[in-house]
Amino acid sequence: MPHHIRLRVSLLSTLPVLAAAALVLPPLALAGLLPWSLLPTLALAQGVQACLVFRRLGRTPGGTVPGPTSCGAG
Repeated sequence: MPHHIRLRVSLLSTLPVLAAAALVLPPLALAGLLPWSLLPTLALAQGVQACLVFRRLGRTPGGTVPGPTSCGAG
């Protein structure tokens, strides 16, 4: 799968969670029901998820990452 398509899919996979969090979490934090530190933590967790999705989409069915070491080495 091409690099730009993998990047787009991985970033779009985080949008549903981030959109719901943007609507729900700030009012709860303003009411004092959640700590404010939850908002950047959620953004960081979604960034990690996007990185994992990006790497997994780059794998071949055999489980290897395409690159110079796996294409034609021996």
